[in-house]
Amino acid sequence: MNWIYELGQRYPERKKDFWRIVRFGVTGSVSSLLHYGVYCLVLPWSTAAVAYTVGYGVGLICNYVLTTYFTFQRQPSVGNAMGFVGSHILNYLLEIILLELFLWLGVGEFLAPILVMVIVVPINFLLLRYVFIHHSLPLFFVHDRGQMCNNILQFGHLYAWSRENNARALSTRFAYKYQYFHICRTRGHHFIVYALSKLAARLHLLPVLDFDVRRQADEVGMDALLRQYHWAWIDGWYVHFNDLFAKYRREICNLFAFLPEVEQKAQLKMMPWLTRENYIRLGVHIRRGDYARFLGGRYFYDDATMQRLIREFRQAHPEKKLVVYLCGNDPSLSPEAYRKAVPDVEFVFPKGNPGEDLCVLSHCDYLMGAPSTFSLVASMYRDVPLWWIYDKDATLTPESFSSFDTLLRSLDDVFIDVPTPLSSRA
Repeated sequence: MNWIYELGQRYPERKKDFWRIVRFGVTGSVSSLLHYGVYCLVLPWSTAAVAYTVGYGVGLICNYVLTTYFTFQRQPSVGNAMGFVGSHILNYLLEIILLELFLWLGVGEFLAPILVMVIVVPINFLLLRYVFIHHSLPLFFVHDRGQMCNNILQFGHLYAWSRENNARALSTRFAYKYQYFHICRTRGHHFIVYALSKLAARLHLLPVLDFDVRRQADEVGMDALLRQYHWAWIDGWYVHFNDLFAKYRREICNLFAFLPEVEQKAQLKMMPWLTRENYIRLGVHIRRGDYARFLGGRYFYDDATMQRLIREFRQAHPEKKLVVYLCGNDPSLSPEAYRKAVPDVEFVFPKGNPGEDLCVLSHCDYLMGAPSTFSLVASMYRDVPLWWIYDKDATLTPESFSSFDTLLRSLDDVFIDVPTPLSSRA
């Protein structure tokens, strides 16, 4: 029997799983006997499906207590309770389908539940093993009501903090919205997770941390606050970990890599200038709409201002030909007006969806526009030099363009808010 001992020493996790299976068998036997006993008691007064459901509910309560304390030797928590209930919802649906199938095949009403349990027990063990073992890391559901690139940066900060602290972050926004990025197709990013986590937050089963306004606390205070929670729903913009963002920036970029169909459409819009070496590709982001009112219109620039700045950029690079990719949220932009105002420049108006326009800007050599998270995220992928224009009388200088990291760290100062104490609500 030495080989059994050696296997246990070589694969300690498999040894743990062996005893978990043994304990799971005991737990399952007790819960199943209780389930079956209640089923038999109720069956004379109801249909098989109703009797099975009543027995399932009674067995479920017993099962959770034994699974938590005995099988996986953990403490009860909102997290494993939600995972336990979720796994058993799937189990219940599978069992009801199998029960009706066996009854349809002519299996007796007292034998059918036993055959169902034989099939679903191993499936149930694998689901619960994931809930109690692999999903024991702290988990944060990240949500915000802002626009797409606000959400990217907000999630990037919390993803970086989670990576550094052996936790996991899921974006609820990219679970169902802005389906342009790789993250939208990764594990846990789908509508069911969004809906269940939002419901849990509304019912106060998940603590809710609010970062909706500018904080007086520094990153140390935010770090301490997050460490108090194993599971939480996180709202708001003002949660920043700039050093960690820089550390995990490549991973963040990979998460928000554009889906192949988005990348393909963006590159088609950029042709034929995408691969020509004698051209400089300048991305210009026109931000209108709400900027007419935001901060008193401080960053709202008309076409004449933008045309003047493009001319200044052209004059600063006389040795190259210039193509300008002009993206914006103003449907009244006139390609003819720009081509007439700056005739020695090639203009391209991609007019794609937000993902395609962002992808186009990310492939440019330089970026310029009013301060906006849209142009900031565009610069993130390849650290494209970005000129945030702070006033309409600005002129181009060698210091006008900045790196992504520099602008990210100054972001809160660009969009000044009213300070408020750091707080949370449970």
